[in-house]
Amino acid sequence: MSKYVWTVKNRLGSTVVREVEANTTEESKSALLAEGCTDLELKGDEVMEAATAGMPRKFTFLGEQQEVTAADKLKHRGKKPPTFSSALWQGMVETKGLLVLILIIGAWEIYRGRMSSLIFLSLGLIAWLAFLVAVRTPSIYYGRLHKAADWYRWQEVLDVVDRLKQIGKFHFIKVPPLELARYRAKALTGLGHLPEALAQFSQFENDPSCPGWLYKASLAGFHDIAKQHDKAVEYNLEAIKEKPIAILYLDLANRYVRYLVDTAKARAALVEVEKETLVDIAKPFHVRCRGILAFLEGDNAAAKEEFETSLALMAKSPHLPFRDGHISVTKAYLCCVLAKQGDLSGAKQNFAEAKAYLIATGETELLEQCQKATAA
Repeated sequence: MSKYVWTVKNRLGSTVVREVEANTTEESKSALLAEGCTDLELKGDEVMEAATAGMPRKFTFLGEQQEVTAADKLKHRGKKPPTFSSALWQGMVETKGLLVLILIIGAWEIYRGRMSSLIFLSLGLIAWLAFLVAVRTPSIYYGRLHKAADWYRWQEVLDVVDRLKQIGKFHFIKVPPLELARYRAKALTGLGHLPEALAQFSQFENDPSCPGWLYKASLAGFHDIAKQHDKAVEYNLEAIKEKPIAILYLDLANRYVRYLVDTAKARAALVEVEKETLVDIAKPFHVRCRGILAFLEGDNAAAKEEFETSLALMAKSPHLPFRDGHISVTKAYLCCVLAKQGDLSGAKQNFAEAKAYLIATGETELLEQCQKATAA
C-alpha cells in the first residue's frame, strides 16, 4: 500500500490536508468521497512517496522531537529555493523579536561603556544567525541540485551531490542515498559515462528503498539523457508492467511524442493516463503532451490552446524543480505552432525565451524546428 496526500474540503467546509493509505489513487479517492469530502486535489502519489521514502519524518532539534507532516511539506512546496543570503534574512525576520532585544541591550552596554559585554553579545548574535543558516543548508544545496540538473550542468551536479553527502554526515536533515545516487547517475550519463552510471546505480536494484518499477523508471531517464530513447521506452514499458499507474503512462506518452514521434502509441498512452487522477504537479506536463500530440497531428488551434494552458498552470508555481525546462520546451513548441498560424512575432518571442535552455541541454532537433519556423 502507498500513502496518497490530498487537499480536501471536509464536512465543515474547511480545506484540510489528508494522507490516505491505499492500494491505488482511485481507492484513496473513493475513501475520501465516502467520508463526504469534496474539492479533492491529489498532492502526493506513490511515485512521490517512493522517491522521498528515505527523507526523515521525525528528527530531534534543540533537544525536542520534531515530526514533518504532509501539511508541512505542502506548505513549503513551490517556494523559491533558499540561498545563503535569503536564509540569513529569513532567520533575521523569524527572530526579529530577539534581534530587537539584543540591539536594545547592545545600545545600553555601549551607553554604559561595557565594550567587553558588547563583544560577547555580538559574537552570540553572529553564532545564532550562523546556526539559522546552517539549519537550512541542505535545502540550499538541494535547490542547487535541481537547478543544475535541469540545465544539464553535470559537473555541478556531481559537486553538489558530494557536498550533500558530506552535509548528511552531521546534519539532522539528510537527502536519501537513493536520491543522491540517482542524480549522480544522471550526471555521469550526461558526461558520457552511461555504463559507469548504470553500474553504480545497480546497487539499488532489488533494494527495499527502490521498488522495481521505480528502478526501471530511473533507468529510462538515464537512457533519455544519453539520447537512447528506444531503450528508455523499453524500461518505461517494463516499469508499467510492474506498476500500471498514470504517471508512468504519462512518461511513456511524452517519450512517444517528443522523441519517437509515434502519435498512435502516444494517444493510447494518454488514454491510460486519463483513467486516473493525476497528482497536481504533473498536470501541466499532461497538458503539454496533449499539445505536442495535437501539433504532430496538424491541429494547431488545439495545440496552441494546450500549450498556453500548460504555461498558465506552470506560472502558478514557477519555483518547482525543473520548471525552467518544462516552460522552455513548451514555449519552443508554442513557437512552432504560432509560426504555422502566421504569428511570427509571437513565435520569435517564445523562441527567444526558450533558446538558451534548448542550447544548454542539447535539444538539437527542437532548436532546429524553432529556427526554421522563425526564419521567414
